Order: sequence, then structure tokens, then C-alpha cells
Amino acid sequence: MKPYILNCPTPSILSSFLPQLFKYMDEKLSKEWNDLIINGVHISTLEEASAFEQSSLDINSNEFEEIFNEKVLRDLTRAYVDLLEPIFGSGASKNDELKEYMLDYMPITEYLLRSLCHLMTCKDSVSCIRTTQLCVRILPSLIKREALREFVGKELLSSALQALHDGYHKESHPVIISLITDIYIDLRPISTIPFETFANLLNMDYGKLQKFEVDLSRASELKIRKNIVKKFLEGITGVSKGEWFKINITGEQKSTKRTLAGNYIKPKIGVLDVDDPTGLRNDRVFLRVLKDCFVKKF
Repeated sequence: MKPYILNCPTPSILSSFLPQLFKYMDEKLSKEWNDLIINGVHISTLEEASAFEQSSLDINSNEFEEIFNEKVLRDLTRAYVDLLEPIFGSGASKNDELKEYMLDYMPITEYLLRSLCHLMTCKDSVSCIRTTQLCVRILPSLIKREALREFVGKELLSSALQALHDGYHKESHPVIISLITDIYIDLRPISTIPFETFANLLNMDYGKLQKFEVDLSRASELKIRKNIVKKFLEGITGVSKGEWFKINITGEQKSTKRTLAGNYIKPKIGVLDVDDPTGLRNDRVFLRVLKDCFVKKF
């Protein structure tokens, strides 16, 4: 499939099967990763994967079958990332037309973005790092499209925060923090959505949010602003699991805009799973208070 997709003379031809392919891969990988987490992860490092390949386990044993299935799942996950990376490679390439088409044709875009969220949070460090780096590369293109901003500010940002709070991805934290920082710095001047996401995460800590917003608005250099966000994320890490995305809801705000939002389904097992199945919800009263209390000068 990879050579066919990358060398397709007309991107529109891909509309006949690519949405189904992305949907199938996303649903299959999500289900199998959820099942794996429930049953227990055997391979946590590259050394463990290498040790398994050289092990003398009985191929008929249950342990061998479990570890083998996990190895196959990791290889399939990385192969899926392998398919996406060349399309969204850095710099100008012959795939620019294909990239633009995949971000503009919603039946493809929807499942592509869902996949990125899931790939970033699956318990495979290689896939997490590569997916996060891919997200960093395409972020300007996503933010440029108004219909995708809500998804970026909510679901994509929430997935990055989930990965950041997962101790399994400790070695991936630097690149994850960079993605979160870029989302906030690039999207915040034109949208309140990332601010609302941070507000929900911190359980309406007005003082901390106010200081963060004021410091960010006063910083003129990009490097300083990024350091402010990174320092702020260190504080988020100390919040207990029960407090993540916890907020009292009195009503929901509906939008009349046609945007790609609300379609991403978090993994059933995840470090940000709480009683609220959607994770993030808008509150008219809450947003009105935020508007009155916080400085939004950029």
C-alpha cells in the first residue's frame, strides 16, 4: 500500500479507499492496545524486545504466544507510522499535493487525526516519539485550517498531555513537551480553546492560570514564551490523577460552526480516564468568568 499511496498520480483517487484504510487501522490498533494493557505489557524497552527474539521460550507456551502477539502489534503500529511519515515529511517534497489533499478532504482528515491521537498515547515509545514529531511538523498546516483548530486545541492537546503524564513515555517527554508548547504558543493568539483545555486540566486554578497568561502576554521573544509554557507544564505534572480535567458542569456550549471535533475517542485504559467520558466540556458560566478574570493580550 505504501508505494501505491506515495506514488499515486492523482491524490483524489485515494478517496475511494484511504478513509476505510485509516478507519480500519485506527480501530484495530486501538482495540488491540486496549486488550494488551488489560492483559499486561511484556515489552517495555528495545532491550526486552531484542531479548525476546533471542530467547529460548517454548513456542507452544502461552507466555511465548502473548509476547509474540505483543511484538507483532508493536511492529504493525510502527508500520502504520511508517506509512504516514513520508507523506508529511519536513520541507518541500513531491508529496506536498498529497499532504494538502489529506488535510483538506475531511473523510480522510478525520481518521488521520484520530490515528495520530491514538498513536501518540499507545504504550510504544518508538511510535509515540515518531508520531509526536510528525504532529510537530504538520501543526502549522492544521492550525491554518479553521475547521481543525478545535480538534487541535482539545483532542490533540489532550492526547499530548495524556502521554506526558504517562510514566511509560518518560523518554519521550522532551518531544511531547515541545508539541504541547507549540500548540499553545501558535494557537492561543487566535483561539481560547488551548487556554480552556489548560483551565480544565488545572481544575480552575485561577491564580496560577492568571499568572501564566500574564507572563506569556508580556514575553516578546518566542524562546522566552516557550520556556514559560515548559515551566508551567512542570506544575501540571504534580497534579494528582483524580484532579486531571476535573470540572463542575452546569451546562454545555454548542457551536454553530462546522468543525472537526468530538470524534476522537480516547483509549478505554489511559492515565487521563475519569468519570467524564468526554474528558473536556465547555461551560458558559466558566468561560464567562475566564473572560472577566484573565488577561488575553498577545
